Amino acid sequence: MNSPGEPDSRRQPWLAVLSSVLLHAAVVALLGWGWWQFRAARPAPRQLAIEASVVFEQPATAVPAAADSAVLPPAAPQAETAAALEREAAEQAQRELRAEQQAGREREQREEHERAAAAAKQQAEEAAARKAKLAARVTAQDKSRREAELRAQLAAEERVNAARGSAAEAAWLALIRDHVTRAWIRPPSARAGVNCEVHVTQVPGGVVTGVQIGSCNGDAAVRESIEAAVYRASPLPTPSDPDLFDRNLKFSFHPDE
Repeated sequence: MNSPGEPDSRRQPWLAVLSSVLLHAAVVALLGWGWWQFRAARPAPRQLAIEASVVFEQPATAVPAAADSAVLPPAAPQAETAAALEREAAEQAQRELRAEQQAGREREQREEHERAAAAAKQQAEEAAARKAKLAARVTAQDKSRREAELRAQLAAEERVNAARGSAAEAAWLALIRDHVTRAWIRPPSARAGVNCEVHVTQVPGGVVTGVQIGSCNGDAAVRESIEAAVYRASPLPTPSDPDLFDRNLKFSFHPDE
């Protein structure tokens, strides 16, 4: 049998454990109730629409670092930039080459035009010189011809003047008068001693082209008969000396002598 003090000694450990468990349960319950009261009393948060911009103020020492990072791009962008610069340089070189070629073509065309203009000018000058030389030659020839014609005319006039009033001219005019007298038909009104001045226009060979009666002592019938006689006598006799020939001939018609 147990002694009277053994039951109390066995129950004390279990009481201590139970008391500890109950104490922890009470603490946990108290914390849970307090948290639940806090959540129930806290209002729902309100969301406000706020527009804002954040400005970062960098210290002065941060600028060189940013500049350095901008100046020194990565290796791949540097290669692309170098390739773009090469392409731009190649295109610029092509543009300059095309411009130089165009300028060369324009220069050649301009020089060709200048050569053609110079050749045309030279040809025009040569043609003008030939024309002037020919004109001078023609002028000289014309002058020589005119001078020769003038000398011949003067000589002919001198011969004619020398022949005028000569016995040869008198004999020629008497021959023409006799030729017209033989062709004359005396009208009934003609009186004896008819004496009329006759003006005859003729061409070389003696062909009569015109007759005009000047002073005359006969009537109209006599005048008309003498004019008709001259036309019937055409062609008139030609002089033995050609210098005596005169287109405008004048002689006296007196058939009764």
